[in-house]
Amino acid sequence: MNPSAPSPDPRQGAFWRATTVIYWYLVVEGCFLLASAPGFVGILLLERDASNIPLYALCLLPLGPAFSAAVSTLAARTTAEEPNVWPRFWRAYARNVGDVLWVWVPALAIATVLGTTVAFGAAAGVDLFFTGAAIVLLVVVALWASHALTIASFFRFRARDLARLALYYLAAKPLVTLGSASYLVLATAVVAFGSDWMLALAAVVFAAFAGANARPMVADITQRFIADNG
Repeated sequence: MNPSAPSPDPRQGAFWRATTVIYWYLVVEGCFLLASAPGFVGILLLERDASNIPLYALCLLPLGPAFSAAVSTLAARTTAEEPNVWPRFWRAYARNVGDVLWVWVPALAIATVLGTTVAFGAAAGVDLFFTGAAIVLLVVVALWASHALTIASFFRFRARDLARLALYYLAAKPLVTLGSASYLVLATAVVAFGSDWMLALAAVVFAAFAGANARPMVADITQRFIADNG
């Protein structure tokens, strides 16, 4: 054995990589729960009734910036040299919160109106056609909000440009939109057949999937709207 040979770097081993991934996910999940705690507390106190749709929307307000910060933090995992996850999450949160709220608040407001229409349309005598249209628009708003949150996690655009880009990529990147639809359906199923806390505890997994699913969209935005401008 050569005594002068350098010792192997433990950070190159499989065990180190596995524990690092687990550490990142656990810390990001903890940060997400802390950032969105006011909303989750409110949701737990609310009865599952359609009349509480506006209150549910209010409780969902903190979740948008928290989810965006989780997406941004997890996306940096592969390039980060040191696992300083806690400060990285809160820097991402502070950086993204303004841009996220500019699109998240209108999305929640529109979803509240559409959700109320769907829930009480029959009782109010609303034509079935308009109820169906409200359901379709509700799905479109959910997908648009998903794209907008993801874009805001990686870029800094003006609110109107962010909204237009999110709308544009609904059609421009159909596979990304389909991926967003799949995890939104899964999240709805978790809440419907499980509990709100099950979804909260799995938020970091959804954030990781959202970031991975959005890579083609992020690459296209970088090439078309960022790289050429330096």
